[in-house]
Amino acid sequence: MLIIIRYCYPIFARNLKKQLLLILLSPLILAVGWPPLPNGILLLFGFIPLLLLEQEAQKWYRLKVYVSLLLWNIGTTWWVWNASPEGCIAMLLANSGLMLLPFVFYRRVKKNYGLETGLTAWIISWLAMEYLHLNWEIAYPWLNLGNGLAVFPQAIQWYEYTGTLGGTLWILVVNALAFSYYINKTKRNHWVTLSAIVLPISISLLVLVNPIIEKKPSKNVVVVQPNIDPYKKFEAEDPISEVNYFIKMAETQVDSNTEFLLFPETGLTENCEEAYVNNATTYIMLKQWLKKYPKLTLVSGSNTYRFFDSTNRTSTSRRHYSGKYYDVYNSSIVMNQSGVIDIYRKSKLVPGVEKMPYTKVFSFLENYAIDLGGISGSLGEDTLARVFYSNTKIGAAPLICYESIFGEYVSSFVKNGANTIFILTNDGWWGNTPGYRHHKLYASLRAIENRRDVVRCTNTGTSCIIDKKGNIQGETPWWQPATVTYKIDSSQQLTFYTQYGDYIGKMAAWLFGIVFILSIAGKSISRKIFS
Repeated sequence: MLIIIRYCYPIFARNLKKQLLLILLSPLILAVGWPPLPNGILLLFGFIPLLLLEQEAQKWYRLKVYVSLLLWNIGTTWWVWNASPEGCIAMLLANSGLMLLPFVFYRRVKKNYGLETGLTAWIISWLAMEYLHLNWEIAYPWLNLGNGLAVFPQAIQWYEYTGTLGGTLWILVVNALAFSYYINKTKRNHWVTLSAIVLPISISLLVLVNPIIEKKPSKNVVVVQPNIDPYKKFEAEDPISEVNYFIKMAETQVDSNTEFLLFPETGLTENCEEAYVNNATTYIMLKQWLKKYPKLTLVSGSNTYRFFDSTNRTSTSRRHYSGKYYDVYNSSIVMNQSGVIDIYRKSKLVPGVEKMPYTKVFSFLENYAIDLGGISGSLGEDTLARVFYSNTKIGAAPLICYESIFGEYVSSFVKNGANTIFILTNDGWWGNTPGYRHHKLYASLRAIENRRDVVRCTNTGTSCIIDKKGNIQGETPWWQPATVTYKIDSSQQLTFYTQYGDYIGKMAAWLFGIVFILSIAGKSISRKIFS
């Protein structure tokens, strides 16, 4: 026994150290390559250690990969803890588990059908996983790989054709090719890998040098960043005082040439029944003030609710003491001197905070919704991508916070007539962390995908304007009140991505279904198809 230990332990120890290095190396590369750090090129190689780990780990492979992915999730989204420790833990564990599935699938397919087929299955399954994350009720696409390139808009101008899933595909393909080159080291693999890195960047630079010319004159948009503590805003100030404060700030920039005035998410804290919204005190105040500026259109976040009879109640409605039911909304409103013109209700709700997933099945979880100030529990949703129009008929997408990370959903507003994109948000929940910087950078992807100017109006984050090529300008400082004027162009053309959305994800989902069936259908059948 001593002889066996003497000669076998050094080999085992070396192997164990190598596996530990591989487990730690991937999350390190991916975390350092993630925004806001300017190292996005590292994402093209971040998964190679985990692909190498598959060769080294004979036992506990799933656990080792899971630990590595969990470390990456922690390294990039630890700041969610500041808003909700319980929600952060649940998110980290669940998201890491979902990311594990493509690696499990890769190992299975590789074992049966070889390395190249395994890598193809890994790419397809990861894309399908990200597409799922964009469309189910536990949607959390924050770490979708294509988002990680947001810090370099110069390299991803082709997102107007592919969206962020095109960026994910690029990252996965380069990782797979580089890994294959490391294993085989053939001259062909070398040039294919190099071309896969250089070609998309070259295409992007060619698009970048071509100016995007707008025929219509630019318009002024005034943004009010009030900087009210999000954890205290529903308690410390009364709605009337807040509106007076907003008006005072707006007066420093608004003039007769101002097209839009923006207040942030839940800027108007008076809870209003939608049928009588124009009778609310703060809305009457704003309507009177807007008479000074007949051409001005106000877009603001607000809190609204709507009543239903028992026959047409929704799955998220609550029972009122009168016997009726009502839904509560995180809304945005558009109004001018005549009053509120339209109301949009946030549709992409934050899981566990604004909506408990699959409420018809898990209604008992409502009592565990996280309260971040204001109204907790599942909110109601809008069924339409409503576009708000100014007096001169310029259409704006009135996005609310979390909605801005869903590319295809944002594009639905543009298809419905939005000439520009507004993001009303409150990024102060996480404190001065990478969280609000991520959110700001992701908005640049929406600008590229749709070739629309994006204006961010925040309560306590960073307000800014992002041009059609994803360049961020006019940033306001963190945790400081500010009022600033931006100029927007009213765009008309629809990009390929705007028209066709996440077609890469749809294709990947179908392909995954086919490959999954083939992977369990039998070795002989699959070999005939893949040969």
